[in-house]
Amino acid sequence: MSKPDIGTVKSVLGDAADHGIISLPSRDLMCVSLDDNVLMGCDGLDLDEIDATEVALVSLLIDDSSSMWDVVGAVIDGQNALIEALVDSKQKDSFLLGMWALNRDNPYHSYLKVVDAEKLDNKSYHPGGCTPLYDKWVETLSANVTYAQQLRDSGTTVRSIAVVITDGQDYGSRQHTAADCATLAKDLLDSETFVLAMVGLGNHGFKDVAKDMGIPAGAVLEAGDTPSDVRRVFQLVSQSVIRASQAKVNPKSAQNNFFTP
Repeated sequence: MSKPDIGTVKSVLGDAADHGIISLPSRDLMCVSLDDNVLMGCDGLDLDEIDATEVALVSLLIDDSSSMWDVVGAVIDGQNALIEALVDSKQKDSFLLGMWALNRDNPYHSYLKVVDAEKLDNKSYHPGGCTPLYDKWVETLSANVTYAQQLRDSGTTVRSIAVVITDGQDYGSRQHTAADCATLAKDLLDSETFVLAMVGLGNHGFKDVAKDMGIPAGAVLEAGDTPSDVRRVFQLVSQSVIRASQAKVNPKSAQNNFFTP
């Protein structure tokens, strides 16, 4: 699909509200963020390029704030291993992956087959800046909701999985608050078409951060922040995404036990 314009995205979000995926307040708060960079993330493959009748839209938001410098290599290794794990899975044809980072204006890419997903290197993953967690989470979810609704309108069955990996609480958001994130999360979880998850690196009270953002405790993983911890986190995320994408898994069970085998 070609990159939609703001008017098209607003219309699609209206359709999502009409179908009970989001409420009107959520539609309105997502529209606040819409700009050319967000619109890039709302794009994805055309229907004739998708090889599955049921699609799992995976949104991955990675922290690239300056505090991540000590684990750059681990993030690169971990993210690339995650992509390889999805490619090697039985469900590989059903996965479409969109990748975001907290301090990049535009996503790494919108929704692509995992075999075509961008692998990170020292040029593409270059930490620096703050932690605009709330703003980027809303932007990431807005892109997923928009593209998912376009697929549904075309008759495709879609379930969405969005994961954020961060080592800090919000610092730098200008458009959105934790309450905005919670409003959106409630709608998406109530729709039973979304799984939302957070990984917190280091000891920063991430379960409280996630709770304020509306992400249930069963989908929150608190981990260490050493390079080995970070690599292990990406491995757990890939395993959890594969498990949650399976059609036989109840969405509520996947949400409440995302990181539990």
